[in-house]
Amino acid sequence: MKKFKQKIRRVLSLAYKMIPFLIGMFCYYPVFTGGNHMFPFLDSVYSSIRLYSGYTESGVPVGGLLQFARFLALAATLGILIGALNKMNDLINWFKLFHPKATVVYGDSSYAGFILESLPSRVRIAGGGKLIDNAARYVLMFSSDAENLEFYSRNYEMLKEKNVYMMLEDISRQNIENPKISVFSMAENCARQYWKDYPVTRSEKIAIIGFENVGKNILLYGLQVNLIDPGQHFAYHIYGDGTEFRREHTELSKMAPDEIVFHDDGIYPFAEMADFDRIIICGGENGNCNIAEVSRLLVSAPVERPIYIYAPNGDIITNLFGNGRLICFGRAEEIASADVIFNERSMEAARKQHEFYYEKYGGTPWEKLDAFKRYSNVSSSDYMEVINRLLAEGMPLEKITELEHIRWCRYHYLHNWKYAPHTDAAKRVHNCLIPFEDLSEEEKIKDVEAIRSKMVESAPSMS
Repeated sequence: MKKFKQKIRRVLSLAYKMIPFLIGMFCYYPVFTGGNHMFPFLDSVYSSIRLYSGYTESGVPVGGLLQFARFLALAATLGILIGALNKMNDLINWFKLFHPKATVVYGDSSYAGFILESLPSRVRIAGGGKLIDNAARYVLMFSSDAENLEFYSRNYEMLKEKNVYMMLEDISRQNIENPKISVFSMAENCARQYWKDYPVTRSEKIAIIGFENVGKNILLYGLQVNLIDPGQHFAYHIYGDGTEFRREHTELSKMAPDEIVFHDDGIYPFAEMADFDRIIICGGENGNCNIAEVSRLLVSAPVERPIYIYAPNGDIITNLFGNGRLICFGRAEEIASADVIFNERSMEAARKQHEFYYEKYGGTPWEKLDAFKRYSNVSSSDYMEVINRLLAEGMPLEKITELEHIRWCRYHYLHNWKYAPHTDAAKRVHNCLIPFEDLSEEEKIKDVEAIRSKMVESAPSMS
């Protein structure tokens, strides 16, 4: 049935292109036969072809039928030109497929255009409605998780052996075991980029206003990278419904010495906002509601500290309120860039870190790691920027090693692991989920060696 419909469409397309020529012949031939033309048939053919350029013969009455044929011919010519351009574009894309990083982007999400713009022109291919085989990478960025999963399922035979980067906002990447699929989330990208751009340098009292996907990831990533001293005390005050979050993360009490205070009603006393070191407004999935929140806060509270606002279109807020104390984050062009989505440097650092452990202590090779352990190494590589800063400030290596152990514990706690005398991954229990000082000397040495290996990997090249 599908092939039959395709044949019908081809026949109709050909007829549409030929009708102006046939009408031209019908109109011109009788005129040229009765006139002073040596070759009336050939002249009629020539004049009918010229209709496709919008030209009609002088001296020939241009009736309604011929005029109609001329406009139809021009439309057919435009269609032919567009088809030729599409074929040329297909040819260009075919040449791009020879590049080892050729990337096809599918999807109607507002973010899809930003990754295309950030990719070099020699590797980027907009998939549109065409299935393009043999690319190095495929990025799926439709508007919903369901659409991305449906597209992958529908084209599974083509994509099953390809490197696929899939945008999923409500499905954790920890659940995706297929090593060919890399899951990313705009909310995760936003949180990672936020703490990278605006790191902490001392213990802070932090207000997170709005607790949807962005707010949740701001907290999750903050707990893993805001580790600057074993005796620190960060207080995260969450203004928004955290009921579901607490149900999903049962070990939040293990974040000591930091504390998390949930205000599920979302109501914050304006007068108390002056006591916070950092206010992060991150409600809504697109940030639109945050403009009204900022306005209320500026009117009602004498806040002297910077206010950070999740605003994919940050220019709107700065144009309304000016720059001053307002700092916008989460700009679409930043969190949907190729560097952030592919995250190649972090993934490579994670792989090398694991290989160091694997070569020295054995275990499971990188290619066979489950998603939880792969992303545990990614979490560690994300923390490397903080380690480098602390080293530059002169913090002793042993103290930094203790902080890395706390981060490792937090990663496990945030995925509901618990302590047990004997490690059992299936039960999510581990015998190293204890304070650093209680670790065996052997485990402490492993952690110190791991930090040293990361220091070597992150050191700038002297070549």
